[in-house]
Amino acid sequence: MSENKSVESKPQSVSTVEASTSGRAKFFPRTPQNIAITAFALGLVAAYCSPWVVFNRGNYNGIALEQLDASLKILWLIPGLSLVTIGQIRKPDLFHKLGTTTAVTTLLCVGFLHLRIRSDLMVWGVSLTRWLAFALFAFSGQLQSSSLVDLVAKKLGSRKAEAYGHSGSFTSDCHFSAQEFYAGLESSILAKEWPGVQLLHIDYGEAGLLSHKREYLRIIRQRHIFDICAATFGKDYFFSVREAELPAVVDIRSLIVILAVLSLLTTTFIQKLGLLFGSLSMAFLVAFVIWLLFNVVKLGLIRLDSLLVQLPVIGPVYEAWFRKDTYFQQDSRLIFLQAVTELVKDHVTEAVSGSGIKLLSNFEYQPILEGLYKRTRIDLSEPEPAPTAK
Repeated sequence: MSENKSVESKPQSVSTVEASTSGRAKFFPRTPQNIAITAFALGLVAAYCSPWVVFNRGNYNGIALEQLDASLKILWLIPGLSLVTIGQIRKPDLFHKLGTTTAVTTLLCVGFLHLRIRSDLMVWGVSLTRWLAFALFAFSGQLQSSSLVDLVAKKLGSRKAEAYGHSGSFTSDCHFSAQEFYAGLESSILAKEWPGVQLLHIDYGEAGLLSHKREYLRIIRQRHIFDICAATFGKDYFFSVREAELPAVVDIRSLIVILAVLSLLTTTFIQKLGLLFGSLSMAFLVAFVIWLLFNVVKLGLIRLDSLLVQLPVIGPVYEAWFRKDTYFQQDSRLIFLQAVTELVKDHVTEAVSGSGIKLLSNFEYQPILEGLYKRTRIDLSEPEPAPTAK
């Protein structure tokens, strides 16, 4: 069989790849973050139907408030945007942006309600809506590793990540199906049942915003990222693997949420328990939460630790300020990075050898923890058969 055999009868250009993938829904895992956003959006719809105002011995929910003031029709934005957000769950980037928009709009609508209705007439439905909006705002923050823009690619390329590796190989005068390669790799990864692993399809520009796009398969576990590409390069075809561990960064959204939650809790405790007991209760609660976050791993709460790490706002704060690295975390991180690299290498070898094609270059692998390991080259070509005795 010829080494230059074409796997597809017609080379697949970049535009063809984009057209073939635009109609399908991108892989969008059911992560705790996505479930939480959906739950809080549904909660806002339910809260809109709960009692908001007590007036003349009658309860008015969000639907009936326009009977008291016609300008309060604007509150219909709350359930409307919530339902729109839920409807876009299969579009990750838009889903998170709509979640943030819905949360901010809800808080503005509640503020407008305070301008039109006296506070002493409001009941628990308003407070519930406010808390749900804050929670939706907190959870709608997009994890940097899950972002669909090129921010992560810039970090990987500029070596701003904590660990960095890049490997690749190519074949001459042949073309493969990138979608079949990605699908096979996804199936193998899911079969491994590695905990906390997410898979995303990400489009990166070749040069800039207006340039052609290349589709990458992103493998995520906590802050560890693999970006894998299988694509054409003229008449040739290449495979590449980038790996990195992004640092936990506490952003403005996290600080806003923390300050807002502390303020709301303090106000609520003081209103319910008085200045002295309310302040003491708040101080005890904060101290308990800080102690718990410092000791999650020591207490053996592995699932809680995994859940906290995956959250968009709480996760970076937890990792940057409270979480301590352990031997097990270091070992599992190293094993995951090595296992994914070997799995990708095996799939590249299988895709190439199964078509009777020989790789024209080897995978060059730069290991993580490069201060401890030297650079190595991994030969993907099949070894020459040993000579037989006559």
